[in-house]
Amino acid sequence: MKSIVVNTLSGAVTEYSRPLACITTSHGGSREGVFALQGDTDHGQPIVGELRMPTVNYGSTLAKSLAAIYACGDGLGEAIADVHTHSSSWSYPLRFGGNRVARANPGRGIREVYLGFGLRFVQGQDFRLDRVEVLVNESKNRRVI
Repeated sequence: MKSIVVNTLSGAVTEYSRPLACITTSHGGSREGVFALQGDTDHGQPIVGELRMPTVNYGSTLAKSLAAIYACGDGLGEAIADVHTHSSSWSYPLRFGGNRVARANPGRGIREVYLGFGLRFVQGQDFRLDRVEVLVNESKNRRVI
């Protein structure tokens, strides 16, 4: 059983791999005992940081393609950019180019009306995300039917 905790001030969601009956900023408790919530792993596995935005229509019924996904911040070197629709998803490495900016180059064959995006930090590294920009190109006349 898992525990899902929501920070009511920031809206951040954290999922723990064990059931917790109570939680503070540094400890969690259950029938098994009191646990320190610290470190870089969860039961020996890297803690995955993930940001996922919903699948939405970007203003019209015209098909869209992607030019690039940019992320600005610190600790972005080992990240993956995800592109998803209601039925498919694709993953691309986020390449760190210096100046605290990283870029992912999505596949050129994606042509959808509804698109969603996300970032995954799979190595458990510390990161700070300041901004995400997704460059979406709209077709001049193509609609997906």
